[in-house]
Amino acid sequence: MKRPLGYGLIGCGGFGTFCLEQYRTMPELRCVAVADLDPDLARAAAARFGLDACASPEALLARDDIDLVHIATPPFTHRALSLAALEAGKHVLCEKPLAITLADAREMVAFSRDKRRLLAVNLIMRYNPLCEIVRTIVHRGFLGEPLHAHFVNDASDETLPPAHWFWDRERSGGIFIEHGVHFFDLFEWWFGPGTVLAAQQASRPGGRIIEHVNCTVRYRDSALVNFYHGFHQSSRADHQAWTLAFELGSISMREWVPTSMRIDLLASDATLEALRRVLPAADVQEVERYHGAARHCTSRHQPREIDGRFALTFSPGLPKMELYGSMLRALLDDQIAAIRDPAHPRRIDESNGITSLAMAVAAQHRADLP
Repeated sequence: MKRPLGYGLIGCGGFGTFCLEQYRTMPELRCVAVADLDPDLARAAAARFGLDACASPEALLARDDIDLVHIATPPFTHRALSLAALEAGKHVLCEKPLAITLADAREMVAFSRDKRRLLAVNLIMRYNPLCEIVRTIVHRGFLGEPLHAHFVNDASDETLPPAHWFWDRERSGGIFIEHGVHFFDLFEWWFGPGTVLAAQQASRPGGRIIEHVNCTVRYRDSALVNFYHGFHQSSRADHQAWTLAFELGSISMREWVPTSMRIDLLASDATLEALRRVLPAADVQEVERYHGAARHCTSRHQPREIDGRFALTFSPGLPKMELYGSMLRALLDDQIAAIRDPAHPRRIDESNGITSLAMAVAAQHRADLP
């Protein structure tokens, strides 16, 4: 067995330490050291996990026992820290977004390729088993062609006080860039490249804080998807909803890391059986059964033959935070495999950092238009 890769964390806030909690269980990694611009945060994380606390990010990057650096800092720091890590010969796992501007992101990708070092972005949604199922349903056409979808994110701002960097576009990029990239990347994985048609943004009373944004993207020449992100709820009321509509049914999910799904569809028995093979653990309900002439129907001026109307429900059986942790580990396992074997095809690579950011930048541009 090859030796574990040495791992160093830069950014010891709540999310960085949550990731460290997940990664320290991975046999392919040996967690070594942490650093933060706030030395107290670094010392607290080091004491909690039994690691070395470095006096600065530069000190961490100078260590020979670290192969992979995880950058879990605010977006405006990603470019400089990533370039410094790559220059030091480290592989880099960077939190989303890859950068605030496309020019910076492209510079980072070009530099990583020049240095022959991996640069990955922590766009974890593709590693959710429910999202994998959606992709299979789309690509195998179980519900026909996708027609429209909406993702509604009514998120909490309870941990985001007015002075937090999240509200400062110079430091975060804005909601589309800081947060929306997760969902732009996921829908591209499902539907292919998209085009932003329209976008809006609105401020809370007083006008200093942009608290919610909305945009419409066209995929596959005709499928329309609406993304809404608002940060204005108590943590107790934080909620998200997904609905994807197709020619012959719909998929609905809850929470931004979906933990369960419901599929409603009109289908032949053969299609239902094929779908059940994809989801053998799903609960299947027969809502209606059709016979004779009732099996014939049309939609979009196309004839259809169906045997019934069905509802399937499925959950991977993990609480939200456990599922979230498994997604983080799966993404990093994928990246480690590529470090070991450069021919390994990654589900997420540096190009996704650019394409998701390009969508976010386009949405922000549209929202800024008078």
